[in-house]
Amino acid sequence: MKEAGTKDKIKDNRVEVRFLKPGHRFSMDVFDSENNLILQKHTPMSQAVLSHLISSGINYLYFDPSKAGEDAGIDEPKSIISEELKNETYEHTKNLLEEIRYSFANSPGDSISRGTIDRSRALVDKIITETEKSSDGVFEMVTRLKDMDDYYYRHSMNVAIMASILASRLDFKPEIKSAMGVGGLFHDIGFSSVSKEILHKAQLNDSDFDIIKSHTHVGYKFVEKNPRIHDIEKRIILLHHERGDGEGYPYGFDLDQYQNNVPREVRLAGLIDTFTALTMPRPGEAAMTPKQAMRFMVNMVYAPYKTKYSFLTADLRDFLKALGFIINRGQLFMSAGDLVRISTGEIGIIEEMNRLYPLNPRVRIIKNSKMETMKRPVEIDLIKTYNEYISNIYDRNTTGQYTVSRQDSLNRI
Repeated sequence: MKEAGTKDKIKDNRVEVRFLKPGHRFSMDVFDSENNLILQKHTPMSQAVLSHLISSGINYLYFDPSKAGEDAGIDEPKSIISEELKNETYEHTKNLLEEIRYSFANSPGDSISRGTIDRSRALVDKIITETEKSSDGVFEMVTRLKDMDDYYYRHSMNVAIMASILASRLDFKPEIKSAMGVGGLFHDIGFSSVSKEILHKAQLNDSDFDIIKSHTHVGYKFVEKNPRIHDIEKRIILLHHERGDGEGYPYGFDLDQYQNNVPREVRLAGLIDTFTALTMPRPGEAAMTPKQAMRFMVNMVYAPYKTKYSFLTADLRDFLKALGFIINRGQLFMSAGDLVRISTGEIGIIEEMNRLYPLNPRVRIIKNSKMETMKRPVEIDLIKTYNEYISNIYDRNTTGQYTVSRQDSLNRI
C-alpha cells in the first residue's frame, strides 16, 4: 500500500507540521495561527525552522492567513504531564522537605539520605520521559493553595517539573537534564532551616529578610560534602538568587561575575524560580498570570540603557524558546499594538509578532533613544537585527498611562 504523502495530510487550508520534512516547499506562503509568516512560497523548509516549530508547540501551518486559526482553540490543550505524576511529585517534594526540616532540627550534621536522592532521581527520570512524549502539551501550576507550607511544597515541585522540561527542550545531555530536575527539587532546601513563623509572614522586616537570604548558603552547606549530589545541583541551591545587576544574593555578583561564575544551567533555574514565584499567590500578594509574568520578566532582561536588570538576554531567549508556549497554553505573551522599548533605547509599537523569536518582532519606531518623537516613524524587523530585541513592555495602568511593571520586593522572591 502506498504511503500517504504530505498533500494527503492537508485539510482545507492547513497542513500538519508533524508530516513535514526538511526541504519541503509550498507553492504559497504559509502562516501560523497568529497570521505570522513562517515560510515564503518556494522556500525550502529547513531543519532549524522545523525543529523550532515543533518545540514551540505549533501543530499546523496555514496557506490563507485570513483563515488561519479557524480550527485553533477547539480542542482543550492537553497537559504535558499526567495528574498522577503531578501528585506523585507533590508527595515526594513534601516528604523531602519535611525530612530535611527534621534533619535541621534534630541531626544538623546530616545531609540528604542516599535513598531520598535515589528516589528523587528516579522521579525526575519519570518526569523527563513522560514530558518528552508530548510535543504540544501545556503545563499549568496549581494556584489554589492550602497554606504557606503548601506554597513551598508546590513551588519546589513546579520548579523541578519546569526545569526538567526546559533541559529536555534545549537538548541538554542526560546527566544535565537529571541535574536540572533534581536541582529544582532541592533548590530551596535551606528554607527548612528557617522558622515557619518567618516563612509564613506577609511582610518581612530587614532582619527577617537577612534570615530568608541565608537559605541559599545554608542549603548549600547541607549538601556541600555529599558525593551523591551533582555539582550543578549544589550550584543551583547556592546561586539561583544571583542576578546580573549585583542585587542578587548570596554574593551580589556583578554582571561579569554573573556571566562567568554562575553556570548557564543555574541561571536558567533562576529564571524558572522567578516565574514560579510570580505566578503563585503569597500572603498579601496576588499571583500574576503566566502572560503577565513573562511580560514582567522581559522588563527584567539586560539592556545597555538599564541600571537595574536581572537576566541575560540569551538566557531569557532560552527560557521562552523552551517553555513560553508550554506555560502560556500555546499563546504569545506580546501582540501587535503593544508599546515596547528596544535594547537600543528606542520606543516603538509592535506591528507583527514573530512566533519563533518573540523578542524580535516587526516594530514601528516612534521615539529615538533620546526620547524624541520621530518626525516620520520607521519600521524595522528585529529578526534582521537579531542583537537588538524587546527589553521593556509598557502596560496601561488604571489612569490610562503607559508604565513598566515593577515590584519593589522583587529581590525578596
